[in-house]
Amino acid sequence: MTPEWELDARSPDEYHFVEAKRGREFIIRMTTGADVFLGIQKFAIDNNIKFAKIHACFMGGLQPAKYLMWIPDYQNPDYWHREGCATVENLSMICAMGGIIHPRPGKDGKEEPFPAIHFVAGGGWDCPTFGGHLEQGSIVKGVLECFITEILGIENIPPVERVWEDDEYPENWYRSVK
Repeated sequence: MTPEWELDARSPDEYHFVEAKRGREFIIRMTTGADVFLGIQKFAIDNNIKFAKIHACFMGGLQPAKYLMWIPDYQNPDYWHREGCATVENLSMICAMGGIIHPRPGKDGKEEPFPAIHFVAGGGWDCPTFGGHLEQGSIVKGVLECFITEILGIENIPPVERVWEDDEYPENWYRSVK
């Protein structure tokens, strides 16, 4: 039986929640040449962080910016999960960045922290506004600083059903732990 959190909402005001607690608070700083994804992932490994929120990026530039964005599947419009990788080579300024660090199977099959980062960038330097899921290969130009807040008291619940056959990492949900 499919759990409630995996089903489409039955009403416009339906939601699901889990209570968690804040752990340690960090400000992380990366400079020119650092890969945002790899830097945050290594930070999580080095500090034994299983879950965290990534938020309040208050400075940062990227060159290049690599990101996933949803792209239409014209043959199957119900398949909204299709993503494609895009690259913006022009120097861009981070306007907003947020996300979560959560466990995911690594190449060796063991759990590792995975930074799932959404961002919006653009600004001057002849660069339009764009955004999506920040990918490995997004390189800091100048300085990038953001907050990372450890989240305690939760664990993953894997989905019962895979919505999309080719979804290597389906959406999880969480449960509180003592």
